[in-house]
Amino acid sequence: MAETSEDIGKVFLDGLIGNVVYALEIIITIIILAIIAITLFSLLKATISSLRKREEQVRLRINEIVSRLLRGMLISLDILVAADILKTILVPSITELAVLVIIVVVRVLLTFSLSKEIERQERQSK
Repeated sequence: MAETSEDIGKVFLDGLIGNVVYALEIIITIIILAIIAITLFSLLKATISSLRKREEQVRLRINEIVSRLLRGMLISLDILVAADILKTILVPSITELAVLVIIVVVRVLLTFSLSKEIERQERQSK
């Protein structure tokens, strides 16, 4: 009887872990779609405003849009790293850990380069 309850507990935990991983993937997909929608809206808004304004104001507006997009990418990279860490914690294996290390290193490098780009954009806008 004790083995049966342990088997039920293991099946329950496996199902729960699978559902949490699936929910994290859905959340990541929603975040990516939101970023794409915001990007397209900002580009459309910049295009419309560039038709109405002078050249100097257009450059400032484009720099502002680029800075916003870069900040959004930094936030999304942080969320994706957190989701990958949670996935690795929930489904631990050597291959998952190796993939996590590679993904985190790449995302940290991207975050560093994006933050430098934001700093450069802010210096140019001043």
